[in-house]
Amino acid sequence: MIESQARVVAVEPGYAWVESERRSACAQCSSGDSCGVSSLGKVFEGRSMRMRLADPIGLQPGEELMIGLAEQQLLSAATTVYLLPLLAMIALAVGATEAGFGQAGIALISLGGLGGGLWLAGRLPRRRPTQGQAESDCQPVILRRLYTR
Repeated sequence: MIESQARVVAVEPGYAWVESERRSACAQCSSGDSCGVSSLGKVFEGRSMRMRLADPIGLQPGEELMIGLAEQQLLSAATTVYLLPLLAMIALAVGATEAGFGQAGIALISLGGLGGGLWLAGRLPRRRPTQGQAESDCQPVILRRLYTR
């Protein structure tokens, strides 16, 4: 289970709206400022993400808590977001090459495949629990309270 600290910002019957700050793991890496991923991580670091979670423990606004996500869910989402656009780009590049397009045409069609793959990855339905699978396997869950403000 991958864990992250969050804060309750609002509640409604049976649910809590929580905010979690996005953090980059790049601070742990020895490459530091010479890495492009680190630079990209700094752009998004510090921005918060708000989500609605089932609340089995009766939280109140202002409480700090620990939320978790199953590793398999993160791996599945990462595969969809990264692999689908890449495969679409490669497939269209090969198709454009076989169709006899020039280099500029292949490049444009490849970029179209990349964009189409990104669009499709964002539109795919969110995973739902199947027979015998826990709800916690498919979305973040509230693990425990940390403290109340």
